[in-house]
Amino acid sequence: MASRALDPPRWRAWWPAILLGFVTIGAYGVPHYSFGVLLPSLRESTGWSTGAASAAYSVGALAGGFVGLVAGRMLDRAGSRPVLLGSLVLGSAGLLLASWARSPLEFIVAWGAGGGIVAGGLFYHVTMAVTVRLYPDNRAAAFSVLTLLGALASPIFYPIAGWLVEALDWRGALRVLVALMVLCVLPGALAVRSRPSLGTGAVEVDEPPRHPLRAELAQPHMLWLLVMVMCASGAMSALILHQVPAMQATGISLGAASALAGARGLFQMPGRVVLTPLTRWAGVPGATLLCYTLFIVGTVALLSAGPLVLLGLFVVATGLAVGLLSPLHGLYSAEVYGEARLGTLMGVQQVAVAGAGAAGPWLAGVGYDISGSYAIPLVVIALVQAAAVGALAMQRRATRSVAHPPLAAPPQAVGERE
Repeated sequence: MASRALDPPRWRAWWPAILLGFVTIGAYGVPHYSFGVLLPSLRESTGWSTGAASAAYSVGALAGGFVGLVAGRMLDRAGSRPVLLGSLVLGSAGLLLASWARSPLEFIVAWGAGGGIVAGGLFYHVTMAVTVRLYPDNRAAAFSVLTLLGALASPIFYPIAGWLVEALDWRGALRVLVALMVLCVLPGALAVRSRPSLGTGAVEVDEPPRHPLRAELAQPHMLWLLVMVMCASGAMSALILHQVPAMQATGISLGAASALAGARGLFQMPGRVVLTPLTRWAGVPGATLLCYTLFIVGTVALLSAGPLVLLGLFVVATGLAVGLLSPLHGLYSAEVYGEARLGTLMGVQQVAVAGAGAAGPWLAGVGYDISGSYAIPLVVIALVQAAAVGALAMQRRATRSVAHPPLAAPPQAVGERE
């Protein structure tokens, strides 16, 4: 069996997943985590408005969705190396150009292009699809390796970015951060290879004949999966971006709120350690339902926070949930989409996730501006996550209908009454 072949020696079996983990650290470290650290220095040294500078992040997030669609198709047709290496080269060039921007428009265009290419070609929707093809019999364990390393992106890049901004200005810090991203990503981009699944030299997969992409996505079990991940991603991105000011609103200091946010990030790692035993016990859908429930519990705890114990519950519950949901969404998608078009369909999913991930934080901010409180945004976040639970139930129901279609009524005998 393939699983036994992965045992001796372990490093030879797992080095592709480890390298892809470092790809994830570098990719998320700069456009996703470092932006917030660069923002205050950027705003102070240039005089640009917060809204104009933040628009670059939103443009990059949205562009990443559409680049992800192209990257997914390329992954299916050409394999992993052109996607990983091409995204690294072009994305790094765009981010470096952003460090020389002299106007908000130049910065938005350069960061939006560079950040979008990195997000679309190097984020989890690509590295998870590659991992599925490299470890078809050990997906959960391989995803644990990949995402456990990926969870180190924020603990590594937050402090490094902060130190660089203090030692240099935001422009110099960004250039050094891009160099660090290249060091993290380049070994995996060069050494990891997954073959294409479509066209010449494709991996043979034992699957039913494929339908046209549009017809395939129109199937209810596919649509409900997209709705599910969109709701969950929008809720998670809104909560993560606004967690510090929401905790401050409970009466604690900025330093304490930032420390609790860092602790919440660290709690993502234990969640990923238990991924394999959890999916064996509850299955991927059951584990996903458990995480959605934990996320709702944590959000309600923050909404009700006053006593420190409720903030602690928020930190633990949402940390474990977010840590598990990244690999669980990847496993769930792999089960639903199958291997043949996994890259393309994950790319389509990334478009939906990017849109929800950009809209969620903005809508939460608008809710705060209108109400003057985080109560309404947090209630809406919990309700959107509850909608993800409903979409999960509908997706399972639609999947059962596909697997067990209703039997046709037997023909009536001549003379039989209706």
